[in-house]
Amino acid sequence: MKTPEPSKYNILYLDSGSGIGGGQRSLLLLLKLLNKQRWTPFVGCLGGSPFAAEVAKTGVQVVPLSLPEAHNKTDKVKRFTFRDLLNDFRQLQVVPQLHRVVKQHEIALIHANSLSVALLGGIVAKLHRIPILMHKRYATSYGILDKICAKLLHRVILVSEATRWDFAPEAKQTLIYNGVDLEAFQASQTEVETLRAELFSENAKPIESESKLPILVGVVTRITPEKGIHFLVRAIAELKKTFIDASVDVKLLIVGGPYFQKDHDYMASLKQEVADLDVVDSVIFTGFLSDTRVVTTLLDIVLAPSIIPEACPRTIIEAMAVGKSVIATPLGGSKELVTPETGVLVPPENAEAIASAIAKLAADREQLAEMGKAARQRAEQLFSSEKNTALTESVYTELLTER
Repeated sequence: MKTPEPSKYNILYLDSGSGIGGGQRSLLLLLKLLNKQRWTPFVGCLGGSPFAAEVAKTGVQVVPLSLPEAHNKTDKVKRFTFRDLLNDFRQLQVVPQLHRVVKQHEIALIHANSLSVALLGGIVAKLHRIPILMHKRYATSYGILDKICAKLLHRVILVSEATRWDFAPEAKQTLIYNGVDLEAFQASQTEVETLRAELFSENAKPIESESKLPILVGVVTRITPEKGIHFLVRAIAELKKTFIDASVDVKLLIVGGPYFQKDHDYMASLKQEVADLDVVDSVIFTGFLSDTRVVTTLLDIVLAPSIIPEACPRTIIEAMAVGKSVIATPLGGSKELVTPETGVLVPPENAEAIASAIAKLAADREQLAEMGKAARQRAEQLFSSEKNTALTESVYTELLTER
């Protein structure tokens, strides 16, 4: 005979990121929309981190833990180094901390937001005989670590088909795309025009009509080599030389900031390349913007030229949420998100292909508008945060009631 179902369950969310990337933003949105009448969330993360500060703003209790920091991914194939792995093993000291947290807060379920914390949380979940699930937010392989993790987990939430484990049972894997708050992730025309004025104040000229405005293309992401932003700079140079009629003005916005030291070096190299290619007048570095609604709405075309497979890029689903077409590379989940009706897929590491795609879309504002409508419709079908939060909660219920 089953015990009566309690009215509320305590859930421990684990996240290893000290910064705030797409995975952390997705988790913050889930925490915001979670049905608090049914679930009481606790978030275990690095104490004093930017992510911890953002969690605290939601009113959710932060549990400071000595969790492993995010790996500094060194290239497009090698996802972690031996030193990264060694550091993760050193973090086994967090297991006793997690044990105390689970006991103190009577945790009924653990939700891990990355592989490293899933491995650690999995040990504790086994000790306490409680279910654990992981949001799988990566589309490349961690080899043996993936297989160990699959044994520890009761369920894996895939953010795209590209993240599926071939070796894990299909019943253990559930596809739930990342979500966007489709109503909240909207910017007013006043907000958009204010940002436009700020970005172009030095060169501001009276605009006779909307058709005379420059076509704004941009990337909204962390500034790091694997995002392929240098190919966008080269594409703008190619546009000026080959593709664009002199009457069409295209500006590239690079929105975001660096995180690791290699990212700071990369930012410096991007700025140097902009100067070397003589496209200073066509490229704007906005720096990090905490609220991406306005700049995404301002853009005419959103670019996602990653050179490594990404699971489910938030920059793409947010672009579609505000009705913008996307130019992306067909790696990882991107090829699932972008359809011929909503954007263009181009070969990775190919500045000329990016330039050609921009030129084609920039020459036809009507086509851009139609693609934008189709993108919004697709976002409503697949990326509603309310729907996807409800799907995630249904996974919790299944795990807790079948035990």
